[in-house]
Amino acid sequence: MRILAGHDVEGNIQYVVISPADAPPATVTTETGLLVTEIEAPEVIAGLDLSDPEDSQQLGKVLQDLQDFRVEVGKAKLVRKKSKAG
Repeated sequence: MRILAGHDVEGNIQYVVISPADAPPATVTTETGLLVTEIEAPEVIAGLDLSDPEDSQQLGKVLQDLQDFRVEVGKAKLVRKKSKAG
């Protein structure tokens, strides 16, 4: 299962997109000022079968619980691709 979270620079989650692990990667666009980060699935939902209606109901409850979390946003670091010929 892949989970993409749309969040602000402080990590506050605005929305979540979930797709099966074997599906092609989801393409997500977002409004200005938000970032999209792939997050690790919490243990509670990692094993859920999205095609099972009972699991889908459980997934909805877990997604509501995600409102109590935020994405840990780190600082990006630039790394040189190649060393300069000098």
